[in-house]
Amino acid sequence: MVNLRAVTALLLLLATSLVLAGASAASLPVYDYEIIDTYSHDPEAFTQGLFFKDGYLYESTGLLTHSTVRKVIPETGAIVKIHYMPDSYFGEGLTIRNDTIHQLTYQNLVALTYVELDTFALVDSFPYPRYGWGLTHDDTSLIASNGTSRMWHLNPLNYEDLSYFSVTAEGQLRSGINEMEYIQGKIYANIYGIDSIAVIVPETGVVEGWINLSGLRDSITSGGVLNGIAWDAETSRLFVTGKKWPNMFAIRVDVLNYPPEIIDSSPPPSVCTETDSTVLLSVTAVDPNGGDVLEYTWSINGIADPAANDSFYVYSSPVPAVDTVVVDVSDGMLSDSTSWLIVVSTSGVGPDEPGVLSADVWPNPFRASTTVRFVVPQGSHPTENVEVTIHDIQGRKVRTLLRSDLEPGEHAASWDGTDARGDRVATGIYLCTVKAGTRTASRKVAILD
Repeated sequence: MVNLRAVTALLLLLATSLVLAGASAASLPVYDYEIIDTYSHDPEAFTQGLFFKDGYLYESTGLLTHSTVRKVIPETGAIVKIHYMPDSYFGEGLTIRNDTIHQLTYQNLVALTYVELDTFALVDSFPYPRYGWGLTHDDTSLIASNGTSRMWHLNPLNYEDLSYFSVTAEGQLRSGINEMEYIQGKIYANIYGIDSIAVIVPETGVVEGWINLSGLRDSITSGGVLNGIAWDAETSRLFVTGKKWPNMFAIRVDVLNYPPEIIDSSPPPSVCTETDSTVLLSVTAVDPNGGDVLEYTWSINGIADPAANDSFYVYSSPVPAVDTVVVDVSDGMLSDSTSWLIVVSTSGVGPDEPGVLSADVWPNPFRASTTVRFVVPQGSHPTENVEVTIHDIQGRKVRTLLRSDLEPGEHAASWDGTDARGDRVATGIYLCTVKAGTRTASRKVAILD
């Protein structure tokens, strides 16, 4: 029996140099890469599918009697969960959609669905009409390859065909499409037998460029073909590896769009910013891709200021206030953001001054508990609606200590250093805010170990 994969690999290995040379000489760009990190990878893992989600890599490995589904810590290569497939199964492409693992098999003509990313509970298997190779997904469907130039959109509920398209490079059909990842609207695909990744436009099937990873061979001591692509959008890491490679690489390539990066801010956003009325906020941001026009969006307590669209913002409040100001810097697709907790304080105002709300916190700092003492001034009503809250330095509410109608005079509320669920909060600086009607008083409070 002819081994289709072995024949395909031989032909592609013979054509590798011609493919890359042709791509370089013609209109297709060939992208280089930068290694960010090098991690350990199980040298016995015959990698067939790779996907990153919530801090873990999910890997499908192949070979009869050795096929598995794994949950791996990328930074160490440690396997935290492994599912051994039946000996007769040859695992292939894998992707995760809506917390459901979808997996193909090579020649078994079966597709598998797992739920519960911590247990790999197999919930269903479906007949599949062709050999399975690579698998990824877009917003609506699974996308599968079978080693030819043709790729299929599949119904994620039952793996039935929805449509197909053919992959072409420089007007010629491009076969050998293997492990894949859908990133920023494009399909990044290993080509079986060569050390390059094809960048495919899914709407047309056209290869618009190549990522040449042949240099990674210099970093490994053993292993088979390049296979395995996973994208960590949060940290902009592209993971790549190969069959039985001892290393996993996190790389950057120019073809991907990387988010703007805020490299400096004034004042520093990590602490409370106190002011008597006005403060100038500013950020310095860079675009790793170069050439993108950066857009700045400023908001106060979640409400955007439509007039603020520059790298600086003048915050002003004529009355005591506690506000969270956020700036979002976007290149039109991706963004970075930072925030300030701004306190327009009532420092120096004593309890004897008429019409002014005052508050104090003691002991401060504290370990076990502290007491917020405040004076509600005489107003136009016999009682005032009073709320005492605790926020962290990012402006997120931690706990409401008191909410009640109170008469003018001295009052108190205690805090034991726990949040609304009763869990002890982390050591650090917090903000205690007392609101009585339209009046506000705020004090920083520190929790010790």
